[in-house]
Amino acid sequence: MKLLKEISSSDRMLIGIVALIAIGMSLIYFGKEPATPTQGTLSKSAQTTPSSTSMTKIGALEKELESKLQANLLQMEGAGKVHVSVSFSTGLKTEYARNENVTKRTSKETDKTGGTRETTEVTENNQVVMPSGSSQPVMVMEDRPEVAGVLIIAEGARDATVREEIHLAVQTLLSIPGTKITVVPMGGS
Repeated sequence: MKLLKEISSSDRMLIGIVALIAIGMSLIYFGKEPATPTQGTLSKSAQTTPSSTSMTKIGALEKELESKLQANLLQMEGAGKVHVSVSFSTGLKTEYARNENVTKRTSKETDKTGGTRETTEVTENNQVVMPSGSSQPVMVMEDRPEVAGVLIIAEGARDATVREEIHLAVQTLLSIPGTKITVVPMGGS
């Protein structure tokens, strides 16, 4: 109690302000949501699909590509058993149709003293096209994700010629540089 009596009223006010600032800062800090990247709008917007559906679509595309590659590689002479893993470096890119309107209006004004003033007003309206009665926008194009890398584990990869043929086949099928492809022999018995 003596300590409280010894602190003057201006000191108490200062302590109260500092305490309120500290509480406010902690509320701001702990109340923040994780930052989300902003997307710019272009005349044709290229947007990555939302992450929850994107992950399942990307996973499905990876599995689909893996099974197609595996089916092709199993047909190659000398390849033997084959296991394929594919990973993507980007997500699905979807481009939606947009209705763009640009209105330009210029006005010239002359005042009593003979001075002129020219005003130009440009109004841009850029809206995603939605078909009547639908909640889904009109899709112009959907790009597949870019392949980050391919790993092929094959029984026949012990033979350098077979390994090179597998490497070349995958490079040709996916149109990716050879540096993104690794072919290794299958281990075990």
